Amino acid sequence: MKPCIRCLIDGLPGEEELAAILKERVALLPEAERTPEAEYRRRLDACLGCGRLNHGTCALCGCYVEIRAARRSKGCPETPPLW
Repeated sequence: MKPCIRCLIDGLPGEEELAAILKERVALLPEAERTPEAEYRRRLDACLGCGRLNHGTCALCGCYVEIRAARRSKGCPETPPLW
């Protein structure tokens, strides 16, 4: 696995711990800011089909796609956007 170029390896959580942190962050979003579940799944499916997905992050903007997709106000940074 190639490490993120914007992160220091020291101190990064393991994959399971990171997945738990991401799920917790999504769950903590206020309901008014959260993408409805069906749309969230559609967004993640689009990210899964994108060649810019790199170990859960977007190669264009560096975000964790699960958090970006969960925020109602965010969009895909691709041109044209995938969602």
